[in-house]
Amino acid sequence: MALTSPGVEVSVINESFYVPSDAGTTPLFIVASSQDKKNGAGDGTATGTTTATANTAYLISSQRELTETFGDPKFYTDSSGNSLNGYELNEYGLQAAYSFLGVANRAYVLRANVNTAELVGSANPPTARPADGTYWFDLASSSYGLFEWSKTNQTFTAQTPTLITSLSDLVGGVSTGVPKTSIGVVGDYAINTTHVTNKIYKKTASNTWVHVGSTAWHESLPVVTVASGTTVSSGHKITMNGVEITFGGTALSDVATAIGSNVTNVTASVNSTTGDLEIFHNGKFLGDSTGGANTIRFEANSGTGLADLGITAGVKNGVKFLQESHTNRPTWDSATTSEDRPDGSVWFKTTSANSGANLVAKLYSSASASFSQVASPLFANNHTAIFNLDPTNGGTSLTAGTLYAQFNVTEESMGANDLGGADSTPNVGDFQFFRYEGGTTKVTSLVTSPTFTSSETFVIQESRKNSSSLSSAITVTLGGTGADDFVAAVNAKVNASASATSTTELINVRASKLTTGEIVLEHVLGGEIRMFDTSGTPLADAGFSATTAHSYGTFTANSSTLVDNLYDLPTGESLDSSANTGIMATNFKRLSYTASTSSPTQEPADGTLWYDTSIDEADIMVHNGTTFVGYLTAYSSTDPNGPQFSATAPTTQSDGTALVDNDLWIDTSDLENYPKIYKYNTSATLSSTNTANQVAVTTTGAAFELVDKSDQTTEDGIVFADARLHTAADKADSLSTGGAGTFSTIKDLLSDGFLDPDAPDPTLFPQGILLWNTRRSGYNVKEYKNNYITTTKYPGSGSAGLGNVRQSNESVATYFPDRWVTKSSNNADGSGSFGRKAQRKVIVEQLKSEIDTNQAIREDQRGYNVIAVPGYPELIQNMINLNTDRNNTAFVVGDTPLRLQGTSTAIQNYANNTAGALDNGEDGLVSASEYLGVFYPSGLTTDNTGKSIVVPPSHMMLRTLANNDNIAFPWFAPSGTRRGVIDNATSVGFINATSGEFEAISVTESVRDSMHEVKINPITFFAGAGIVNFGNLTKTSGSSALDRINVSRLAVYLRTQLDAIAKPFIFEPNDELTRNEIKQAVESFLLELVGQRALFDFLVVCDDTNNTPTRIDRNELYVDIAIEPIKSVEFIFIPLRIKNTGEIAKLGN
Repeated sequence: MALTSPGVEVSVINESFYVPSDAGTTPLFIVASSQDKKNGAGDGTATGTTTATANTAYLISSQRELTETFGDPKFYTDSSGNSLNGYELNEYGLQAAYSFLGVANRAYVLRANVNTAELVGSANPPTARPADGTYWFDLASSSYGLFEWSKTNQTFTAQTPTLITSLSDLVGGVSTGVPKTSIGVVGDYAINTTHVTNKIYKKTASNTWVHVGSTAWHESLPVVTVASGTTVSSGHKITMNGVEITFGGTALSDVATAIGSNVTNVTASVNSTTGDLEIFHNGKFLGDSTGGANTIRFEANSGTGLADLGITAGVKNGVKFLQESHTNRPTWDSATTSEDRPDGSVWFKTTSANSGANLVAKLYSSASASFSQVASPLFANNHTAIFNLDPTNGGTSLTAGTLYAQFNVTEESMGANDLGGADSTPNVGDFQFFRYEGGTTKVTSLVTSPTFTSSETFVIQESRKNSSSLSSAITVTLGGTGADDFVAAVNAKVNASASATSTTELINVRASKLTTGEIVLEHVLGGEIRMFDTSGTPLADAGFSATTAHSYGTFTANSSTLVDNLYDLPTGESLDSSANTGIMATNFKRLSYTASTSSPTQEPADGTLWYDTSIDEADIMVHNGTTFVGYLTAYSSTDPNGPQFSATAPTTQSDGTALVDNDLWIDTSDLENYPKIYKYNTSATLSSTNTANQVAVTTTGAAFELVDKSDQTTEDGIVFADARLHTAADKADSLSTGGAGTFSTIKDLLSDGFLDPDAPDPTLFPQGILLWNTRRSGYNVKEYKNNYITTTKYPGSGSAGLGNVRQSNESVATYFPDRWVTKSSNNADGSGSFGRKAQRKVIVEQLKSEIDTNQAIREDQRGYNVIAVPGYPELIQNMINLNTDRNNTAFVVGDTPLRLQGTSTAIQNYANNTAGALDNGEDGLVSASEYLGVFYPSGLTTDNTGKSIVVPPSHMMLRTLANNDNIAFPWFAPSGTRRGVIDNATSVGFINATSGEFEAISVTESVRDSMHEVKINPITFFAGAGIVNFGNLTKTSGSSALDRINVSRLAVYLRTQLDAIAKPFIFEPNDELTRNEIKQAVESFLLELVGQRALFDFLVVCDDTNNTPTRIDRNELYVDIAIEPIKSVEFIFIPLRIKNTGEIAKLGN
């Protein structure tokens, strides 16, 4: 501001400049861990372990922040609590970060998007948790209350039914089918749980299943049995239910013929097995009221017919199926003649006491991740359920979600006193779950402004408080033709204060009309309404009819043609006589649930991983010259059960028969190199040595020959690829259930040639080559793919290139759509990856993908200067590439394999890559860089729970780098007894690949010499000093000052700091003043480094000698710097001369 009157103006011009301080050792940890872990406090999810936050670089400042963000590092143990050393799912990176943050306060941590918890092995494919609110009918925990009566023993015997859970066990493969005859034995009971009605069956003497309570069931259990061999007099007569029966011969077959179909509801036959005469009643009522329903009245007629048959005159009761509680035990003993029942009568005890029915329904809560039981008592119908569950309130106290199970779902009934009521069918054995929806019961018509015919009538029954029965049928008569007239007619019958026993007035039903003209009927207590037209069609005109009602026991959600809460009456209901046009309004809706003996699950989510631990399952196919086929198809005499899996060579086929050519053996003695595949050859070339003269001898004989897994081109080789999950018979999703379907068995696959459309192209391979079907075989990692085989991906059929090209282009429309696809890719030589190596490969590939594609970790604001992926030497080149992208502003800490033996030969072979590995990993080291340090061996330490664990070398070195920089500077070697002491491990060594145990070693001087030659830094033990990093080499391919870690880290430091010094000069005038300023800033910075023992000397040039007019015109400014870095002392030579007495004194003169 300019002064306009006398005063003082003070301005501050900032001409100061200094080099910003370095942030110190700041590593980037790239880690793999399980997903959705608990945070360190255990009260929530660790935010850094969710799918949404995967691949995000977090700046972490403390151990507590690390565990809150990523949870406690997890190291796995066996069933005895022993650490699994070298287990591929151990969280090495997080443990290293935790240890580092014990001495530092700044680290970036990035978790790759791979859920290692999914790689915990199992022999069965994983599933997803059920959705919140899923209901489960727990078949294993339920009891079914079936008791069979023995007239002979006068006792009930509890029956345990077979539970049908698979459609394949039902005739026709449909839920309405009866059990197949192959299920169970004569006398067994079964319940078809695949259908919501849960029908109960019994297997008859003729080995057929019949529905308990049905006519077929009654006609399978005789009322009277006459022993084989009994004879009668021809022409004699008896009377049955008032019908005269005349014998046409003397044999029991003549009696059966005489009875024939002459007596209503009665039949007779001679048992083909026993020869006995059996007389049956079909269970229905009959017109003769003397005998009663389900009875046969025998009377003597002319002759000695009854006496000859051994039948006592009188009434004989038929078998009965009774559904009653434990308090209404049936009295079927012989002492009660009127209730005496034959063998095979059944009591379905509807209450749980004394082994009665206890149907266990459970509800899943995602909050607790568990199922909890929901009461589901048995009742005869909805209004009986309301009475028992809420007697005094009639339904208003029932909450949404209340369950009950209805028995005799069709509400069959014999009518009053079992004598010819409107329904002639007896009760049947079944039950169905219903769920109460809550609130008042409303049905709203879909008809706008309906019209009616005056004087037409309909009847209504309603449920009431304190009553287990519906009200009397109350007739409603329309007084007009409009919707208002319908509403008025109903409400005219309403008297809310009427007596609970009123037979002329409604108490709980109301009618109303919406402003849009639709009629609403409501039960204000949330109870039940039953109704039907009696004159004309007023209900149907209003929009309430069988055509707008849901079928009883079903429900169609969001229907545009069916009225919510409106149902057909059960077929056995007698309200509307035999017309079956009645309808019901109720808040009870059919329960949707899963019936199973184990808790239900869902298909895995897309992308779910599965480590299949089965080492004894392999679907191996063979090329027959045209395509790949099941092994037995090509070699029919080979082992009928497929390949044999064992640690030693088999001597016979699995069924004990002799081995033949092409029998397969999978050697399981060396799981590190699984699978070792051998093929039997009776003409194999055998090599041996003559013990007498030590001369090699070659003969021919039978032997198993090793298959070359790297050969994918000859008839003796093998291809590793996904081919199929199913046989041709199992491929179709006939019930449209979706998913991947049930895997076909290995034995079935042996004789089947079906291939999925993504199977290898057979035209590319020779006859005789094997195909290891990785999709169906075990010991690898698979990924679940939704809608993997669809007509969108493989459209059409019949024409070339369409449909399933491996199966004559057939359509895939009926296939199961999902597949498990092998995630653990093949090795570089074409062989498959299996076991822990398959687990590791999946993790490594995801880590590689993350490092190679993540842009955030390439940005300048992520200020890290060390990069590490602890436990994964496979990532070395990817870390080098990342560092290159960042202009080599970080130092890479590389690991050696946990299982690398501590011998000079093993280490040099690894470092020199004598195995010819194509990438860094467990087989060899291929990368080199001036900014890479590689260390050996691994260490033994403890995890956060105190268990001993094996950790990679980087775990030790990252903390050592921090300690070095805390007491010195990055350009000091982090080595030796002053700054290279390892304080986060108790010993060093390697994991024995055979035993899995940690073997402690001391890296001797000879081994250290060998490691120095190949530029691997040794971590060793020195007495009095402890464990020490005793190397300072970078893994450079040449010899220069940058072949030392301290110089390499100095270069990293210089790059970062010089960048910070130079940035403020960008866009400044490119003149001498600017050049002098930047030169002065650089010289000041380097002079400080001289004082800090980083440099011997330096030279900075920034003038017109290196900033020519041409460069200036290109807007360029050059600052040329030459430095002489201080080297570390690595070789100390101390010559020691021994002199005679007195010679040293003379030398001093």
